[in-house]
Amino acid sequence: MTSPPQLYAVASVLPGRLLGVDAGGSGTRVVVLEGGRVTARPDGPPMNALLTTGWTGQLRDIIAAAGPTAAGVGLPGVRTTGQARQLGQTLARQAGCPVHVTGDADTARCSAFLGAPGIVVIAGTGSVALGWDGERFAYAGGHGFVLGDEGSAYWIGREAVRAALRFHEQVGGSELIYRTVTQATAPDLEVLIREVNAHPAERGRLAALAPGLTAIAGHDPQAQRIVRCAAGHLAALAESIRRRLGPLPVAGAGGVFRAPAVWARFAELTGAARPLAPPAVGAALLAATCTPDRPSASCSFHASPASLTG
Repeated sequence: MTSPPQLYAVASVLPGRLLGVDAGGSGTRVVVLEGGRVTARPDGPPMNALLTTGWTGQLRDIIAAAGPTAAGVGLPGVRTTGQARQLGQTLARQAGCPVHVTGDADTARCSAFLGAPGIVVIAGTGSVALGWDGERFAYAGGHGFVLGDEGSAYWIGREAVRAALRFHEQVGGSELIYRTVTQATAPDLEVLIREVNAHPAERGRLAALAPGLTAIAGHDPQAQRIVRCAAGHLAALAESIRRRLGPLPVAGAGGVFRAPAVWARFAELTGAARPLAPPAVGAALLAATCTPDRPSASCSFHASPASLTG
């Protein structure tokens, strides 16, 4: 595929064949960056260092099949510097090339600004923000669905169900949200209540309701309120980092921002722009900066909270 001018300007001066792997709960995206050109490779299976098994062998096979000079891997569930370093060393021995392992928020941050300073707010099943000012990193959010994840798909879906329950009990909510929720789950809300309470850690059950809720925001005041509140929570993550690192540019990444209503309000509050490249490209860029002949402060490890992916 042809690289956008900004990415080509950065990538064309990088030596070798660089592999970028963006692992996640819904699948793993893989690209090769070579001569300034980005080439997509076959997707891999879902991977999470905490929630899935067999991913070490799967990563080894992905790297071996691409034959890179260096590889970068953004992996959810990686929690510590030591864990990342050990994983990178293990994969490097098996694959025969340098492998840089980091959390998936770091690859999203790098791809959003092509390695330049900035703040990325990630809103998928969970929510988190990571900022870098050229020297310092700062996190906000990422505390998991019990203690946080405000503005995420899970949060939006849960608010939709709450509004449906209020309508059902005639204490508020809206009929349109009620119909949206019951059509997407089961006509009987009692079934949904039992399933959610019986399997509270299965966040996808509620996160799947987010697109339906955001789609009706232009027609339903209660849905619009939920969407604006979600965008406000996500903007607060960016503001938290700005207080610590200064007035950095902001980008929004993740499936929640595909909803026009969420993106419009978030961009209004933060001045955010779309990421300059996908996270897999960020992983490839981190592979380049962390090779022995191209050390950079931007490749310092920053583990991402496990709540980022499903």
